[in-house]
Amino acid sequence: MKSKKGNLVPIFYACDDNFVKFTIVSMRSLIDNANSKRQYQLYVLNTGISDAMINKTKALETENVKISFVDVRGYLEKISNKLPIRDYYTKTTYFRLFIAEMYPEYDKALYVDSDTVFLGDVSKLYDTDIKDNYVAACHEQVMVQTDVFGNYVEKVLGIKRNNYFNAGILLINCTAFREKQILDKFIGLLGVYNFVVTQDQDYLNVLCHNKVYWLHQGWNTEVYGDIPVAKKDIKILHYIMVSKPWHYPDCRLKEYFWEYAKKTVVYEEILEGLNRYTDEKRSNDKLSCDRLAEIAQNESDRVDRFVNKLYMRWRDVKTSRT
Repeated sequence: MKSKKGNLVPIFYACDDNFVKFTIVSMRSLIDNANSKRQYQLYVLNTGISDAMINKTKALETENVKISFVDVRGYLEKISNKLPIRDYYTKTTYFRLFIAEMYPEYDKALYVDSDTVFLGDVSKLYDTDIKDNYVAACHEQVMVQTDVFGNYVEKVLGIKRNNYFNAGILLINCTAFREKQILDKFIGLLGVYNFVVTQDQDYLNVLCHNKVYWLHQGWNTEVYGDIPVAKKDIKILHYIMVSKPWHYPDCRLKEYFWEYAKKTVVYEEILEGLNRYTDEKRSNDKLSCDRLAEIAQNESDRVDRFVNKLYMRWRDVKTSRT
């Protein structure tokens, strides 16, 4: 795609065939709020998306917005000799860690979760000068507002709850990721400790600790607890955990999601999914959240938790790879 130098905004999603319909809604909102004078290249990292869903997604393309689907299985094959024998790296949520290495032409790139809606122009976020920080991100409200999770990151990761970021919207300093070998350090850390609460987000927070440029919360306004942003200042809405408009008819700020969903070819499919989502499933969602809180508490209670037993060992691995 031809574009003037500095005019291109590269944005990455990662999803599977079941979730791509929500990616379409997110993209619709992004495009509707985009700057017509900028060029946007949207990537969908995946391990298999149906032709039907690819065609529905690419129908969103405009003069200044192009969409590419990237099957990462080939890249995973190339680095398979580095990977521990685990299934973590086959999960779409880990694909954001591959962006800097897969795309050496980018000095920086945006990663965005699919459960988002844009209310502002994302190029303004992309243009943020984050200096030599590894990422730009927003404070994770789950850790800030809920003690069991705040205690978890402090006791297990050794990171203050107010210094822990949500990895669902990230401006990645790709140059720093490559120079500091963040992917290799992630792979090394996988072999040292298994973070089981927020998984890749925990790994990223450990890897990027003290190298985070803190964004205004409007760039990642999580629908959770007390929302610390006035409606007029919201640039990106993030429907985390059980705050899914497509599962909960009473979801807060759902009107923004449905406004853009109605503009897509997947609206009826999403609406049908809402109508088919039962109270039993919603009850199970709550139980899953309760179980996650229990896991966080159990991890905090472990004598051999990361910060106690393995941090020094991993630090030595990290230093040797630098």
